[in-house]
Amino acid sequence: MKAIREEAFPHLAVDPASYGPREAERITTLLGMWGSACVRHYVQHRRVPATDTSTLFAQLGIRDDSFRGYLGRVAERTGAGHPDLDTYVSYFHWNPPAVHVHWAGQAWTARGAFGDGRVRAHTGDRREVELLLFVKKAEAVERAANELLEPLTTQETATEEAVERMTAAAGLLNVVHRLFAEFTRLPVERRVTPEFFTDTWRQYTNHWEPGDFPPSGAADVEFIARDFLLGIDVPDYPSYVRRLYPALVTDGQELLTRLMGRTPIPDQLLERVGITPADLDRAPAAELLRIAAKHPELAACYLLLAESTRLASAHLNFGRRFVFDLRRSRDEDGMPDTPVMSSRIGSTGIRESFMDELKRGRRGHRLTALERVRRPALAEIVAMPQAPAPEDVVTIGT
Repeated sequence: MKAIREEAFPHLAVDPASYGPREAERITTLLGMWGSACVRHYVQHRRVPATDTSTLFAQLGIRDDSFRGYLGRVAERTGAGHPDLDTYVSYFHWNPPAVHVHWAGQAWTARGAFGDGRVRAHTGDRREVELLLFVKKAEAVERAANELLEPLTTQETATEEAVERMTAAAGLLNVVHRLFAEFTRLPVERRVTPEFFTDTWRQYTNHWEPGDFPPSGAADVEFIARDFLLGIDVPDYPSYVRRLYPALVTDGQELLTRLMGRTPIPDQLLERVGITPADLDRAPAAELLRIAAKHPELAACYLLLAESTRLASAHLNFGRRFVFDLRRSRDEDGMPDTPVMSSRIGSTGIRESFMDELKRGRRGHRLTALERVRRPALAEIVAMPQAPAPEDVVTIGT
């Protein structure tokens, strides 16, 4: 805390109103990381309890304001609706450099706030940098897929265009899955291990106040948005999602609110062609293939859903490998829990049992009957494009 006061705070503007939006994003990111670093060290050294760190921030003033008061005024200058604490958005999105996505002549960019090509890290460890870059790249590709799909929820699109959009989105999700695989196979010096993830990095993601959404907790808006685009069979899922809103900026809240009330794409397609899931369930494989050939949008939608559920499994396996399996092994050996952020729950407070429920909800989609048709036959019907290598789709910029 002394180092931050003496070496960092003097460089901050006396009046946050002097910051423009982009500069405010940079300062918000740094203040959030500094705050989380203080929380980690104060809790670890038992100077404040993990359940309530408010006394820490009461001691940490900036100029004539409290730490969170100053952070709130800076965050307001971003114009993004960022709260007065560390968030997933500032740490994972604004912090790393820009990510560019290219697919079939189209381009998307997830910009960064700093413009210098660097990644700010709590640990100074290359493994943390790799984690941030992986997350930002994966979400940038997911966003591109979602932007291709959203028009299908609001307008009756010609079959050819609908097929093109869904097969492109499926290809992009395939790229995300391969990014997962590449991330787990990085060279040893850059590879995030369960021990590093749980014992070091996650210890910077504790609550700032009782009941808040943990800073840097995995609030992947694009992943959640796809649940609304494609459908998820989980009771009162919107209520679970709304619990994340305090940790999101305005754009993320508006995106999820906009999609919550829409009919998922598979339901719209089935209604349009006059077929019910029960009809598909009763049909033998040969009849399903005939239906898919007559209605190629159903074949494209199934291939998209298959990629989405495959990616959901990768998310669950990631959580198990990096958090829950390690905790089970340590419990068997009688090892204590990690001191700041517990390794018995996910960073958002989610438990493994609910992660399983979410996986089943994504897996139990409206077109599961088409699993009985050979996937190459469905891919041939829609002329499924072959996904290029991830490095040909995703690039890091400034």
